[in-house]
This record gives sequence, structure tokens and C-alpha cells, in this order.
Amino acid sequence: MTSTPSNKTDIWSADAYGTTVAPFVAALTNKIVAWLEPQPQDEILDVGCGEGVLTAKIAPHVKRIVGVDASPNMIESFNKTFPGVDARVVDCRHLDKDQSLCNASFNKVFSNAALHWILRDENTRTNAIKGCFDALKPGGLLVSESGALGNVAEVHAAIIGALVHQGIPVEAARNASPWWFPSLDAMKNLVESQGFKWLKGEVELRQTELTNNEGGGIEGWVRLFGADFLSLLATEGQREVAVREVVQVLEGVGRRQHDGAFTVNYIRLRFVAQKSP
Repeated sequence: MTSTPSNKTDIWSADAYGTTVAPFVAALTNKIVAWLEPQPQDEILDVGCGEGVLTAKIAPHVKRIVGVDASPNMIESFNKTFPGVDARVVDCRHLDKDQSLCNASFNKVFSNAALHWILRDENTRTNAIKGCFDALKPGGLLVSESGALGNVAEVHAAIIGALVHQGIPVEAARNASPWWFPSLDAMKNLVESQGFKWLKGEVELRQTELTNNEGGGIEGWVRLFGADFLSLLATEGQREVAVREVVQVLEGVGRRQHDGAFTVNYIRLRFVAQKSP
């Protein structure tokens, strides 16, 4: 569910991610887990497993599951919390280089809320999908849910606007985005380019209620998920001003009138693709 390339600071914290800011990531997964359809004979590679809450939930229902994530912080937490589940630090942008995993030993590759991080760099985009392909046995399935075109667009735009107001050129602000949110056709084309047969896919608007925890809500969301954007600003004071602006701008967009809860417009892209039998 996260991705931290090896040459970047590891921003991830299992507590901040899984408890304070975004516990909904592992919780709102009924549909994609149904598409995965875990079976007792399954051997699954979970790409971008994060702190392992969903991986561990699936583990009792399958023969074997291996979780991989680029964040050492997340995998350290995973191993402490779920010591019985195999979890490894792997930069999934270069998954195809890991011969211990990409050896046709899994019958399913699963990824939830991670590919939009992993596929951000177009120079390594095909490497990650090729790694998924190489990890699968003939006939194996790639099952994924991630952000689609327009995902969290209101937050994305508000952050870019706040950076521009702090003097960051708009192109630099756009390029700082850590995400790739493709259309369904763009994802289909990428997956098929690496040898998969596309079986089904969909895009769905899922308005998602954020937490009201201290350090959470929209402010916590921006600080955690927007860290790459905020890193463009030279001082802590500038970053605080930018965060406050984003929160104030979004107040009139995401606040529900009937109960005061705050929602963000998540748009989810789900698909199942198959390696030829």
C-alpha cells in the first residue's frame, strides 16, 4: 500500500498510515478481495503490502502469501505485528530484478492502493508490471486496485495551488506528484504490453470519510501523502502555510453538511489480468 524508492527518505509510519490517517485503506477492500477470491491452494505475492493488515487478513485463507514493500519502516512494523507472515523490503519499481520472487512460483499477484505509487516513474513502469508477470505461474492472475484518473483531484489541485502561491513554478509543483493515476485504458495498455490478457476492469467513485483523529483528517492526509509536494518548500514555516491553505480551501468542498464528517473523492481502478496458461 506504500512505495518508498531506496534513494528517498522513508516517510512512512505504520501508526500514522494505518491508525491516524488512513485505516480505511485496508478496511475498504471487500470488492477487490472478492475479485482476488483467495483459495486454500493459492500462493500470493502482495505488491505494496504496507504494514500488512490486509495481507495478514488474507493469510489464513491461502497456502502462502508474501508481502513486499519499499518502506523499511512498514516492513519492520509488519514483521513485529504479524511475525508468521513472510514480509520483505523490495523496491517494487524494480520488481523484475528480484529473482527470488520473479520465478513463476505464485498463482496470484495482488496489489491494493499501491500501484499508483509504484508506477509513478515512467522509466520503471514496465519493470514493475513485468515483475508481476514473471512472478506468476502460467495461467496466474494479477489482481489490483489503485487510484484512477481524477483520484483525489480536489486535494491534488489544492496542494499544487498552495505551492504556486509559495512561489513554486506550476510545472515543478505538478512534477512533484508522487502518484500516477491512469485511465482504465492506459492501465489496460500497460498491462497488456507486458504479456497479460486483460480479463476485466472498472473505475468507481468511492467517496471516502477521513478520520477525525488528532493528527488525522485532511490535515494529516496532506502531511503524509503530500510529503513529496511539501518537500519543495524550503522552510517549515512555508510548509505550514501551505498545509493551512489546503485545509482551508478544501473545507468548503469535503465537509458533509449533515454530520460534519470530511470526505475525499477517491476514484478506484480495479482490474484482473491473466498470464497465458
